Amino acid sequence: MAGERTIRVWAWIAAAREGDAPVSLAALCRAAVNWLAVDGASVTAVSGLAVREPLSATDHLSARLEELLLTTGEGPGAEDFMFGSPMLIPDLEQVTERWPGFVPAAVAAGARAVFAFPLQTGAIRVGVLSLYRAEPGPLTPQQLADALIFADIALQLLLDSASGISGLADYHPLDGLSDSRVEVYQATGMISVQLGVTLEEAFVRLRAHAFAADTPLHDIAGDVVSRLLRFDPDPDPGTASREP
Repeated sequence: MAGERTIRVWAWIAAAREGDAPVSLAALCRAAVNWLAVDGASVTAVSGLAVREPLSATDHLSARLEELLLTTGEGPGAEDFMFGSPMLIPDLEQVTERWPGFVPAAVAAGARAVFAFPLQTGAIRVGVLSLYRAEPGPLTPQQLADALIFADIALQLLLDSASGISGLADYHPLDGLSDSRVEVYQATGMISVQLGVTLEEAFVRLRAHAFAADTPLHDIAGDVVSRLLRFDPDPDPGTASREP
C-alpha cells in the first residue's frame, strides 16, 4: 500500500512539471497544493535555527511565512527542525500563547493553519516542507499520509541535488545563498563586531530589531551592510541607530 501511495504521489509531481522540465521542488510544491487541499507550499533548506534558505514557494504568502519564521525565531517551521517531528497546527489562533511573535503576524498575512514536515534521514535534517491554509482545519488521515510521502520525496530531491546526482534549477546549496540571505549573515557578522558578542547573540539582536520595526529581516540586514544602520551596546536588544 505504501508503495502504491508513493507511485501515486510521484505521478502527481510529474504531472505538475512545466512542459518537459525535470521533476523539481517547484513541481512538488505545486502538486502538494493541488492534492492536499492546502493554499500554499514551500521547501526550505535548514542548517541550524539561523541558516534557512528558501528553495521553492508556490506563492507570496508561503514566502512571507518563511520570512516570519526566520525573523521571529518561532513557529512550526522552527520547532519541527529542533524536535524532528511534523508540527500540525490546524488553527493558528489556538496557539497564540505558544508563539506570540509568529502567530499574530502569520494570521494577519492570511494564514490560519500551518503544517510543517522536517526533511530528515536518521539524525540528519536538511530542510522543511511547509504547507498552509487560509482557513483553519486539520489534514485528513489520507492527506497526512500523502504529505509524509511528499516530504520523503522532497528530501530525496534535496539530497540528490546536493550530491550532484540531479540538477534542480530552483535549488541553491548553502554555499550559494540568495543575495538577501547572504546579507543577513554578513550583517550578523558586522553586528557581532559592533557589539563584541557572539554570532548567535548578534543574530538575535538583528532579528529583534526587524521584529520591533515590523520590517523584513533582509531589509534591516541590507541597511546594516550598507552602513545605514549601526547597532550600539544597549540593554534593549532591538536598539540600533541610523547613521547620519
